[in-house]
Amino acid sequence: MSRMPRLCIVLLMALTSLVSMAQEQAQGLRDPTVPPAAAGLAQSGAVAQPATLESGGIAVVVRQGKPYLVIGTRLYAQGQKFGQTRIERITETEVWLREAGALRKVSVFSGIERRAALAPGTSSTRVKPLGLTP
Repeated sequence: MSRMPRLCIVLLMALTSLVSMAQEQAQGLRDPTVPPAAAGLAQSGAVAQPATLESGGIAVVVRQGKPYLVIGTRLYAQGQKFGQTRIERITETEVWLREAGALRKVSVFSGIERRAALAPGTSSTRVKPLGLTP
């Protein structure tokens, strides 16, 4: 085999490896402040407001005795609006929202209900004493 075909093969292999290294480097140097496309988030940089809040998908934070609804990275107080939704009331277990004139309650913890605890030494069922007839 002559030198010319060998040189062409070596140059072709070198060019192929350079192209693949350039592609890897371009992919590795993306902007870290932009979410990856696989996350399904908008690339525009604007944070989209959720259309509806789901039960169990929200959080409430209390700062200096005042409750706030957490949506994304923002805090909303009672009376504030996000999108077309107005926050009517915030408690530690539920949030009341007014959307299109309708009032809706959203639980902070889905499937959990708050109720008063029983006094110590009492039970929720009554037990009949043994040996007594009614």
